[in-house]
Amino acid sequence: SPAAEAEEVVLLAERDVAGLAALDLAELGVARTARFSGSMDDLAGAGFVIAPRDLPPGEAIDFLHFVHDRHDGNLDASRRYLAWEQGLVAQLDAGERATFSLAAPD
Repeated sequence: SPAAEAEEVVLLAERDVAGLAALDLAELGVARTARFSGSMDDLAGAGFVIAPRDLPPGEAIDFLHFVHDRHDGNLDASRRYLAWEQGLVAQLDAGERATFSLAAPD
């Protein structure tokens, strides 16, 4: 894995999350980890390259463009997000679905 090849990894996360990630990275062989607690501007000022935040949908694989504003009162985006979430179950095969056990409603 790329993380295992790194000599040092800088984590951008809350303290607890960064601590857990540091433990996982140590198990992968990362010798040093550091937690950066500044802003994105501070990070850029420290010489880190910041990826553009406005990548086209096909390139931004970690961001659901069609639902990004569902928390800002956009009901249409909320509905699309819920439909997307409900559609995830249909993508599971029988073996994957068998690992879940749903409780009957009260």
